[in-house]
Amino acid sequence: MALLKLENIGKIYDSNDILTIGIRGVNLAFDYNEFVIIEGESGSGKSTLLNVIGANDSYEEGELYFNGSETSHYSESEWEKYRDRNIATIFQDFNIIENLTVLENVELALLRFDDRKERRRIAKELIEKVGLTKQANQKGSRLSGGEKQRTVIARALAKDSPVILADEPTGNLDVKSSKEVAKLLKDVSKDKLVIVVTHNPEYFKQYATRRVRIFDGHVSEDTVVAPPAPKESADAEMAPITRKHAFSNMMYIGTLNYRSRPKFTGMMTLALFVCAITLFIILEVFGQSLIQPYTASLDDVGIAGKVIVSSSENQIGESDLDDLALYSGARYALLDRDLSEFEVPVAKTAGGESERTVICLYDPYSYLPDAGSAVLVLPKSLSYEEQRIKNTFYGAGVGITDIRTVTTVSNNGIRLYLNEADLRENGKRIRAINSGMQLGEVERTVYTFEKNEELESGTVNFINSNFYEATKYTALFRMKADRSYTVGSVSEKRADVGGLVVQFSPQDYDEVFSPAGSVNQACLYFKNDQLASAAVEKLPDGYMGMLSDGRVYLRRAGEIFTMNVVYYFLLICIGVLFAALISVIFGRSVNIFKTDFAVYRTLGIARNISSRSLYVQMCLIFLPTLVLLPLVSFFVTTVRNSAVPLIGVGDYLFIELLMFCMVELVALRFNRVINGQSIRKTLKRGSK
Repeated sequence: MALLKLENIGKIYDSNDILTIGIRGVNLAFDYNEFVIIEGESGSGKSTLLNVIGANDSYEEGELYFNGSETSHYSESEWEKYRDRNIATIFQDFNIIENLTVLENVELALLRFDDRKERRRIAKELIEKVGLTKQANQKGSRLSGGEKQRTVIARALAKDSPVILADEPTGNLDVKSSKEVAKLLKDVSKDKLVIVVTHNPEYFKQYATRRVRIFDGHVSEDTVVAPPAPKESADAEMAPITRKHAFSNMMYIGTLNYRSRPKFTGMMTLALFVCAITLFIILEVFGQSLIQPYTASLDDVGIAGKVIVSSSENQIGESDLDDLALYSGARYALLDRDLSEFEVPVAKTAGGESERTVICLYDPYSYLPDAGSAVLVLPKSLSYEEQRIKNTFYGAGVGITDIRTVTTVSNNGIRLYLNEADLRENGKRIRAINSGMQLGEVERTVYTFEKNEELESGTVNFINSNFYEATKYTALFRMKADRSYTVGSVSEKRADVGGLVVQFSPQDYDEVFSPAGSVNQACLYFKNDQLASAAVEKLPDGYMGMLSDGRVYLRRAGEIFTMNVVYYFLLICIGVLFAALISVIFGRSVNIFKTDFAVYRTLGIARNISSRSLYVQMCLIFLPTLVLLPLVSFFVTTVRNSAVPLIGVGDYLFIELLMFCMVELVALRFNRVINGQSIRKTLKRGSK
């Protein structure tokens, strides 16, 4: 029984509905220890015959037998096993993977061994056998033609297949290298079937046991030079590859592809990162301008554990609040809810600094400064504004003499955390810093207020005033809009205060700024919302409490929600279209791996392993964006005057998921193309 038998084999090519015969009616049988030379003119069908034997192309007629078994019914996976176990191919154009070293090229044919140390040992022995020990760590692109062919021969030997197919192995070599390659093939042919397609039979005729001539797709001559010797060694059984072994091979090839082309990998990673940043900017710009909240907390800054308490009698005094705190277990309390959160503007300067808004808060579980002190929480991008903000509160004379600064990357605005005693005694004055004043028909800004014992009720003095004929007008203050005041003196200047100072009479000052004796709403503070919610349920009759960070629906909430859904859909569509466009561009770039993946198939590497290895490679290209995107977002938040917030978890996950899908789509499209073509077509080798 012959090792390999071809019975009426025919190969027909269909190109644009034009049928062309590659070979037809071929009947040949080959066995172990044969060294066969196939000759013929260009286009006669020599390489086509070799591609059919090597399963690099299909056949449409006849039957190919291997060890007596038919192959016409083989599925793709069975052809993979056939190439893996039985065929080693040497190409005219080498088909060495040029971005891998000689050692790595040879190791690819040894993936049947799970032990990487064993693979390396065998590869080094074979490299030494073909005389390339010194070039073992050189990339294929730096080898000469003869060295590339020797590498391919070593790779073919590594497969230890019973059949070695050589398609014009000396076609691109000089005379010396051609003779060396011919001898090398003869030296390794023991107990194997070697079939050489060549235009230069003179290099091989001294070794040939058989010569076959192909003419116009048919066998025109088949001459036995010497009968083959009996096979001496028994065929070694190949252990099946386990799932773990297959997974290991997949990771190995994916990692090898990733690091073999550092320029390509760097370009793809950079392009992917640029895409991620672009999507982030799109989400932030459009998200901030289009997406509107349809719910809001009771306070603008919802504080966990803060309960806003109301009385059915609309009056809560100090003693009432103390009783409520004791009854509910609240550790902290603030009588006037209006002073628990308010905004203070920091005015523009002549130097061009913009107006800033400071949110003043009482949140004892976050920051609890001493009396006369405060904690300023400032975004890093506005850290240069630290002293200006501090000076605004220091110069206003509102009892704040020491402010500690904490910088943050969040974009929650500028916050100043105050002491309860300062809020109780001076909260209204702090709230009045840079507040509005109507002087006649013109809106003005008052930096701060103070008491003047010499003034009469209803009259105010201006210090550092530059208003023309201000005494002709009456003044109306935003923080006391129910009463107007006559303007008295406007001539006094004070260099130590950078802004307009308004003086009240003692009576008017106390009326405006004295601490409230009772209020409509007060605040209790608990460690967390769970304790706060439990306390709300247990409030005495006549009192009602609500969490300050509890969400309530805004007016037109339904309309806002509907528009948000539309905007989110548009943003997702834009993101997906953008990702699809980039994936097409990436898909063209990844085509440089086509030849490599076809070579994998000639080595018998299973299609599912090589295909999945590309997904691994794309994942490795994608991974840096997981870290780079938040790092860049963090950096941008520290840039002076940056209004871009630190990327949110939702946006981060959306962008990264989109990027991941994009690179995997590239891999999917590539695999569909490469797996839909024959190896011959992908390599663009062989003639009809």
